[in-house]
Amino acid sequence: MGILSRFTGVKYNDEQIAYRAQVAVTEDPLVADSADVNIHSDKGVVTVTGTVHKEPEKDRVEGIIRTTLRDAGLKYDRIVNELEVH
Repeated sequence: MGILSRFTGVKYNDEQIAYRAQVAVTEDPLVADSADVNIHSDKGVVTVTGTVHKEPEKDRVEGIIRTTLRDAGLKYDRIVNELEVH
């Protein structure tokens, strides 16, 4: 860890995190209504809101985001899954 990063902390590319995650969820054929899923990132905390139809779909969305960000090499702090099942 460099001296500068000790004072400034980890920098997250929130715009890129949210964009990549949203595209991945939208393109997944097993997410029924991806338009009802909203993704926001603030200082590396990825928050997922909206609605899905089934509990497994809620878990799938989180998994898609985790895999996408890892594969893209984007660092994030955590994922807060606030999706509601309707």
